[in-house]
Amino acid sequence: MKSDRQIAIIGLGAFGMALVKSLAKEGAQVIAVDDRMDNVEEVKHITLNAICFDATDVRQLKMHGITEVDVAVVAIGEKFDSTVIVAMELLNSGVKEVYARATSDVQEQILRRIGVTEILNPEKQLGERMGISLQRSGIKDLLELGDGQSVFELIVPKSMNDFTLKELELRRRFGINVLSINRLVPHEKDSKQSVYKSIGFTTPETKVKAGDKMIVLGGIEECSKLIALN
Repeated sequence: MKSDRQIAIIGLGAFGMALVKSLAKEGAQVIAVDDRMDNVEEVKHITLNAICFDATDVRQLKMHGITEVDVAVVAIGEKFDSTVIVAMELLNSGVKEVYARATSDVQEQILRRIGVTEILNPEKQLGERMGISLQRSGIKDLLELGDGQSVFELIVPKSMNDFTLKELELRRRFGINVLSINRLVPHEKDSKQSVYKSIGFTTPETKVKAGDKMIVLGGIEECSKLIALN
C-alpha cells in the first residue's frame, strides 16, 4: 500500500537496513541515509532516494530535504552523540515524528529529555520478547502496544478445538480479542509438508481447529491464563 508520507532512515546498519527493506516492501516513500557508500549502494535497488552524507552536517540535512520529511528514524548505532545531534536538529526543524535508537538506559533518558517521539532499543525489546517466549511456553510476543497491551501469537489449547469464537467467549472470560488465526495448510510446492497461513479476519462463527495459532490482543497475564487451560 503506497503512502504519501516521507520517511527518512538515518543510519544503515543491520537495524536501519532492515527498516528500509520492510518499509519499501510496504510501498513507503523512503529516504535512506548513511555516511558509508557501501551501505548506500546496498539499498539503491530498493529505494531511489539513497544518499551518502554525514547526517550531523546540518547544512546537508537541509539540502537533501531530510528536515522536511514526515517521519525520521535515527538508527545510528555506534555514535550516540551523532544520534543526539541529528535528532535535535530534526526536532528543531519541525519534523513531526522523530524516532531514535538507544542501546542503554542512560541513552534512553537523554533521548526522552530532548523530546523524541519514541525510543527504539531493538536489542532490549528482542530480549524481552524472547524472555516471554522462553518462560511462557505457547506464547510468542509479536508487538508491544503500550499500557500493558501487546499482540501475541498463542498456541490454541486442545480444550478449545472445534468450538467457535462465539462459544469460547474469550473477551468476556479473559479480556482477549482475537485478531486472526494462523492455520496449517499444505505447502503449495510440496503437499507432504504443511505451513502456517493466516485465515484473515475472524468472525464470531470462526471455528478453532487443532494446531491453530491465534493472533490476539491482550495482556501477558490474561494470555498465560488461557494457555494454562491446555
